[in-house]
Parts: sequence; C-alpha cells; structure tokens
Amino acid sequence: MEQKNGLFGQRIWRIVDQTRTHPSFHALYSFAMDDTLCTSVRLKRSPAVMRAWVHHHNVVMGNVDYKLQGIEQGISYLKEHGYVPVVRNSGGAAVVLDEGVLNLSLILPTEDTFSDINAGYRAMVKFIELMLAPFGVQVETGEVIGSYCPGDFDVAIGGRKFGGLAQRRRRGAVAVQAFLLADGSGSERAELVRGFYEMAAREGDTYPSVHPETVASLSELIGVPISCSDLLERAVDVIKARSERAEFTQLFQEEAEEFASNTASMETRNPHLQL
Repeated sequence: MEQKNGLFGQRIWRIVDQTRTHPSFHALYSFAMDDTLCTSVRLKRSPAVMRAWVHHHNVVMGNVDYKLQGIEQGISYLKEHGYVPVVRNSGGAAVVLDEGVLNLSLILPTEDTFSDINAGYRAMVKFIELMLAPFGVQVETGEVIGSYCPGDFDVAIGGRKFGGLAQRRRRGAVAVQAFLLADGSGSERAELVRGFYEMAAREGDTYPSVHPETVASLSELIGVPISCSDLLERAVDVIKARSERAEFTQLFQEEAEEFASNTASMETRNPHLQL
C-alpha cells in the first residue's frame, strides 16, 4: 500500500466495470448510472467508486450543442454515420465514444477536499498520470485549442489531446468523468465532430472550431498498441496499490430503483432517441 490514507483519502474503493456492454447500452445509461452511484456515495451505502465504461458509436453532446439552430440536421448527420446522439447531464461539448475510447468516472464524497470543483479535476488528472506512468510520458493539462470539447483540464501529450474531463456534481457527491482515446484515429473522430458542427451550427451559434490534427489516441502518441483493456488494467492496479481494499461489483439491489428513475430523466432529456 503506497498511501497511508488511501487514494484521494479513500481507503476502500468499489470498482464497476462496464467496458463490455451491448451496443444497445447507450451513453445515457452511463450518466444515469453515475447519478445513482453519487447517491449511494452520499448516503454512505457505497465507498468511493471507480467506474469504467465503453460505448459503441455514440456521440455525446452538451446542452449548448443541443440548442444549436440546426440540431436536427446535426443529429441526422450523426445517425447517417452510424452514431447514436446522446445529450448528457454534465458539462462540455460533443465527444465521440466508441470501442477505442475508455471512459472513467471517479465518484467521490464532496465533503472536505472535493467540495472544491477543481480538486475533482486535479484528482482525475493525477489518476491518469499514475495510469500512464509505466509508459514514461509527460501528461500535459490545459485547453488544447482546436480540439473537440476543449476545456481547462484537457489531457495531452506533445500538444495533442487524448482525453478530456467533465464533472457531474450532486448533493454530497461528485462524478468526475474522463474520456481517454486508447486506440484508433483521433483525427478521424475529430473530423466527425467537425462535420456535426458544420451541419448543426448557424450564424450566431456558439460552438468549438475543431481542427482534427489536434487530437490523437494514446496508441498514436506513444507508438505502441494500447487498448481500453490495457488502460482499465492500469486503472485497477493504481487503485489496488493505493487502497486497503478494492471490490468489483455491479449495481447493488437497493440501487436499481434509483437507476430506473435516473434513466427516465435521461430519456426525457433525449426525446430524439426512440427507446
């Protein structure tokens, strides 16, 4: 055990692995899942959680994206390219999720340390740095101009973005979320997002100017094949090395009712999905 007080002050961790899901498991279910786990952490029914999730060809939009004047054309564009458009309940702009993108959520109590929003972001950046330590790379943070879903806590290597962060803060707990491009082409994903904005945005709309060359996967940046499974293994190793106990679970029985309620809320947020 490397830290007396546990990783980010949490001695016991719960690990929820949802990286091998059916294509019908859309990203909206993941956001409902994080809300459910936030409640469990707040009520101390659950220790801190690390949830890993992978989706099949989803594009997750922010609220600002969904208000673009040509959003119907943008949604049609994504569907024509084989992607399910989902509106999330956390901040940020459009991101591409596919089998080469690992998503991580750290679900932590907001008492003390994590009452500060930036503390959550810093914790996730540190977690990513620990995950990638064996590769000997320098992880940079800060907005990568020209990337999709740009933000102050973009993570990059050599100036090219491989991941981004968002937060979903609820009373008593926070879900700090990250998407990490493990393999595949970062620029092709960025090209898809740029095409979405070209179809959806009109004069007067606010949206990021996407330049595909600013985005790359870890496999492209490091020069060795890296899969979502590889990154998940590293994430689990980091937690196990820095906690007293780490347990793999899925949803607890008492969480099922809240998950159903949170799913209904996400479905209301996504009327364009015929579920």
